Amino acid sequence: MTLPAQAQSVGPHRKVMAFRPGLADRALRRIARYGKKPILAAIPSQKVLRLLFALAARLGGQITPGSRVDIEADGSRLITPPGLGPDAPVLLYLHGGGFTIGSPATHAGMASHIARAAGLRVYLPRYPLAPEAPFPAAPEACLAVYRRLVAEDTPPVALAGDSAGGNLALVTALAARVEGLPLPRALALLGPVVDQSADIAARVAAAPQEHLIPAAWAARIVTSYAAGHDLTDPRLSPIFADLSALPPTLIQTAEGEVLSEDAERLAAALPQATHQIWPGLHHVWHLTAGRAPAASLACAEVGAFLKGYLSATERPTP
Repeated sequence: MTLPAQAQSVGPHRKVMAFRPGLADRALRRIARYGKKPILAAIPSQKVLRLLFALAARLGGQITPGSRVDIEADGSRLITPPGLGPDAPVLLYLHGGGFTIGSPATHAGMASHIARAAGLRVYLPRYPLAPEAPFPAAPEACLAVYRRLVAEDTPPVALAGDSAGGNLALVTALAARVEGLPLPRALALLGPVVDQSADIAARVAAAPQEHLIPAAWAARIVTSYAAGHDLTDPRLSPIFADLSALPPTLIQTAEGEVLSEDAERLAAALPQATHQIWPGLHHVWHLTAGRAPAASLACAEVGAFLKGYLSATERPTP
C-alpha cells in the first residue's frame, strides 16, 4: 500500500517525504535498475535509445482523461485539462532525457497530471537534441519558445522540467530575467541537472541508490551535449549562475539518486526553494503518472505547489 506523502523538514530547504512506495512503485524501481539502467549503459546509439524510450513511454504515464491534446507539426504539444478553456494560463514544460533522448510525446502523460492539478494548460515544445544539435542549440530553442509565448500574450505563469529539462527550465528562467521578460510565478524542477562540471561517471558509480542513470551513459551525454564547451558555463551548469531574483521553486528528487546532492546545493542557493526528497524511488519516477501511485502523487504535489502561486497579483521582477 502506498502511504500519503507528508513532509518531514530536516533543514531550511530540505524536506524528506514521509512516504512508503507501494508494490507498483517498487516494481517500477526494479525495472529501472535491472532493465532500463543496463540498456542505457550498453547501447551507445542515442537514436536507438530514443526509439526505445518512445516505445516504453506508451506503457508509462497516461494523459489525464478528458484532456484536449493539440499536436503541432514538429510534435510539440499543447494539453488542455478538462474544464479549462483556450484562455487558461500556460505552464511551459521542458522534457528530460539527458539532452539526447525524449520528446513532448514521452512526457505528455506526466505533464498533463501536473497541469490538471495546477489548473493550467501545459505546452511541451520540441527542442533539438544532441549529438546532432549540441549545446547551445537546446537552450537557445527553449528561450525562443519562451519569447514567442510572451509575444503571443500568453507568457508562462509557471515553468517546469525534469532532469535535462529541469536544467533547461532553470537556464530559460535565467535568460528571461536577463532579457527583462516577464518571469513565471513559480518553477518546478524534477531531478534537475545543475552541475555538469563534476566527474559525473565517478559520482554515479558512488551512488548505490542510483537506480536509473548508469555511469557510462552519463559520461556519454555530457560529451555529446557539451561538445567541448566550458562545463562551468552557467548555461550548462546553472549552479554557477547568479540565482537571485528567481521565482519560488519546488525541487523533487529520489532519495539517494546522484542528482539529489546537487539539488540540495541549488535549493540553498535559490532565494526561495523547497527540496522534496522521496524515498524508495528512482530518477524521474513521475513518468508513470496515472499508472503508479508515487508518480501520480508527486505530480499532484507539483501541481498544488504551482497553483499556490497563481493567485499572485504580480510576477517576480527581472
